[in-house]
Amino acid sequence: MGGFHGLGQLVYMVCRKVFLLVGILAMILSLSIVNSWSHPHVFVYSAVDVVFDENGLAGFRIRWLFDEMFSSMIILDFDKNGNNRFEPSEIENVEDGAFSNLCEFDYFMHIKINGEPFTVKFVTDFSAEIKKGRLIYQFFVPCHVRAIDAFKELKLSIYDSTFYSSFFLVKNPVAFENHQTVDVDHRIEKNKEDAYYFDQIYPEEITLKFRRKNE
Repeated sequence: MGGFHGLGQLVYMVCRKVFLLVGILAMILSLSIVNSWSHPHVFVYSAVDVVFDENGLAGFRIRWLFDEMFSSMIILDFDKNGNNRFEPSEIENVEDGAFSNLCEFDYFMHIKINGEPFTVKFVTDFSAEIKKGRLIYQFFVPCHVRAIDAFKELKLSIYDSTFYSSFFLVKNPVAFENHQTVDVDHRIEKNKEDAYYFDQIYPEEITLKFRRKNE
């Protein structure tokens, strides 16, 4: 009986070590998977021109400056003649092959008007250029909001909720066009109500307030 008891202890100890080893390997594997997911693959630096017209807000002109690696990939794929600039036909190819699909993600625009979500269904005036080896996209997001005597509030964030792409605002990212007929103010802060990627990332949010200027 003692031999069976000793063998049982040996089997227990071996099994315990095996299960412990399997657990450690599973934990390492899960951590490696999480880490592989947690690192963005594209880095984008954004600037926003807030454009007004005679009625109020007309929309946003967006500029994206991409990191060196992604820039080099797009340039290699679409600058077919290798002259380090995009010809009109090449810009069309960039739009078709490396931009238009973003409509499925609302072009990473997250907009609220007086607290109500606004869906970006399309954009206009897309262009692409190469500057000092970096890729730059520019496009216009129509967003018509009539100015009245009372202030209206609009919030804008640019981010990829999958965190495949990481967006940042450039220094002094906001400018205004044709704003002579409105009183307008803005602030930039972290939006802690709409955290994304497992609630780890707080997007940078532009809060815009404007009203019709009283003569």
